[in-house]
Amino acid sequence: MKKLFLVFIILIVAASVFATGSKETVIEEAKPDKLIYITPSWGAPSEELVAKFEAQTGIKVEVSTLKGADLKTKVMQAAAGKVNPADIIFVGISDLGTFGSSGILRDLNGVVPDSVFDKVSGANFFEMEGATYAVPMYQQMVMIDYDRSALEKIGTSAEAIKTWQDFEDVSLKLKEEGIYEFPLAMAVRHWSWYLIALSSGSTLFDKDGTPTFDDPKDPAYDAYKRLIGWFEMGMISPERLTSPNAHPSFWAGQAAFHQGWQGSLAIANNPEKSKVAPNADYLTLPEQHFTWSLPAGLGISSYTEYPQAALSFIEFMVSEEPQLFSYEGNGMFPSNKQVFADLGAQGKIDGWDAMEAQAKYVIPLPYNTPWFAEFETELKNSLIRVAKGEVDVDKSILALGDFTRKLQAEYK
Repeated sequence: MKKLFLVFIILIVAASVFATGSKETVIEEAKPDKLIYITPSWGAPSEELVAKFEAQTGIKVEVSTLKGADLKTKVMQAAAGKVNPADIIFVGISDLGTFGSSGILRDLNGVVPDSVFDKVSGANFFEMEGATYAVPMYQQMVMIDYDRSALEKIGTSAEAIKTWQDFEDVSLKLKEEGIYEFPLAMAVRHWSWYLIALSSGSTLFDKDGTPTFDDPKDPAYDAYKRLIGWFEMGMISPERLTSPNAHPSFWAGQAAFHQGWQGSLAIANNPEKSKVAPNADYLTLPEQHFTWSLPAGLGISSYTEYPQAALSFIEFMVSEEPQLFSYEGNGMFPSNKQVFADLGAQGKIDGWDAMEAQAKYVIPLPYNTPWFAEFETELKNSLIRVAKGEVDVDKSILALGDFTRKLQAEYK
């Protein structure tokens, strides 16, 4: 664990040696006047919650909300300069490999009490080379939700969709009958490809991390071509090339199908936020049903002067009230096991049965590797180039495979 040089050190006490033989240093620090937390908008607490934390601790929290790309840039620039970007850092799983290998995040093993890790699910998602870099804030299994009333208009139902070809046929009929101009609230992006590929039976990489997706026999190969085909058929809006966030179009009632997430029905079936309400439901993913998860957690900067204060804010954020706010306000599924259980027992989790069934088909992607973030960047760019007609789809897939192998070699 890296040593933190604190500006205001009152006392450093050597802690006991555990049965494992590891040593933990307990640091008493001066109480800060303010902590800084950087996060995307959906990771931000309400002003009332921030005020409640201040009332409990006497510590103010400045919440700085940034777009995902801007947050990543700020954190990586700070890592390069070995300075503090913020005391508490939102860690989306997509950034784990980059952040974890940069030295910007403190290893939380031996820092966060077992009682905190025990109360949340998914801490293993944030492990990298023996270190744990975040306390899970929410879980986010990727799913598809849809408008039941839209399917009824063409005399069908979700039960009839067994394959991705069925999905395509239904979507195309909705377009041809003029019910929707763009029936798919999805984007030409990496997540859409993962969803089709994994549920078709691909794992994208073998057990050693070697790409399989560029083999024409692998389901991911056809999944890439299928996604591009949907764009070319006009089932996905051209706006999604420059503005990939398709969620608002579904909630505005402009699409039949939506790449959602575990908890997205909390928004889709809220009449104050969605025109689809109360007709939204989850679609069982076609074919082999597999999906993956996009959780997020809260990490502590390696360069903060106040790690214990930062930890107190993280503990607050995974307590009941902030967890409920995150679920009810943004559809983010609680990582707090007790909050999750209470919501289920109270019947407040819309689509519970569908989520329980889908949870049997979750496989990991290599987010905990240093190369995966660069792979995703190239993947996103390759899909956009093909959609714009700048490159042939088959050549693009093969080039992506070559790029990935060379990239992995650079990190060995």
